[in-house]
Amino acid sequence: MFDQFPEPARSQLIAAHDEGKVRPEWCFTDGDARVCFWAPYRGAQPVITWHFSPGPDPATGAALLRRGLAETGITKIFHDIALSPGMTPTVDRPVEHDALMGAGFTLEVERVRLEWRSGSDIPADSGRLTYRPARRHTERELLDLLVRVSAGSLDHDTQVELAAVGPEQEARSMYDDLVNRKGKPDWFVIGYAAEQPIGLVAPDDHSIAYIGVVPEHRGKGYVSDLLAHGTRTLAEAGVERIVAATDVANTPTSNAFLRAGYSEVGRLFRYYWRAP
Repeated sequence: MFDQFPEPARSQLIAAHDEGKVRPEWCFTDGDARVCFWAPYRGAQPVITWHFSPGPDPATGAALLRRGLAETGITKIFHDIALSPGMTPTVDRPVEHDALMGAGFTLEVERVRLEWRSGSDIPADSGRLTYRPARRHTERELLDLLVRVSAGSLDHDTQVELAAVGPEQEARSMYDDLVNRKGKPDWFVIGYAAEQPIGLVAPDDHSIAYIGVVPEHRGKGYVSDLLAHGTRTLAEAGVERIVAATDVANTPTSNAFLRAGYSEVGRLFRYYWRAP
């Protein structure tokens, strides 16, 4: 199946298959149209149309998406279109946009794409927080913290999941994702002040996968402390390019990234499909 995908997608799909993130039965083709669904870790269900090329005709792309969704039995999925600043899907990727809309997807959120490069200043440690590896906490302690961090979140995905499945299941999904991320075991940490958990930051091998502060400590600049720690962790490990993304509406978090030396490199337009 992967032979029907052009490079570099073919090599990426083979590598993802070896990691248990892609299966041949999650990939579909129709002429020049191709789609493959992707899971975040081995054993998980697919959550994103990781590779989607609709071909020259949006109707063919839409039909292929509908076929893939029906044959896999997926109940919800999202798809990202990443573009340079000033570009929009309707103007700059109209065939892909029309194919997604024709398959029943909706464009729900725009995200800021951010990047830190080696050679940029490494944010300093303010000394306000101490950090403990998440793996030294019990599963229950981490789930309870994730429930707290998600409460009142400005993140669209979090809000949707909280409304759909409730805080406990949303925390469980986040926990499963974070503990299966690539990265050294001690990179995912909880920040403490006066023995009280303030928030968490979870870098993986190339990105700031997740960052959050508990509600009672928001507005005090702790997101900058957590982000500085996560950025230093990856920079000191030799990572030359750290990527991140946050919703355009989440200005406290995006501003924290800019203060930490990240640059905006584009926008990410996120489309969602949910089974009727």
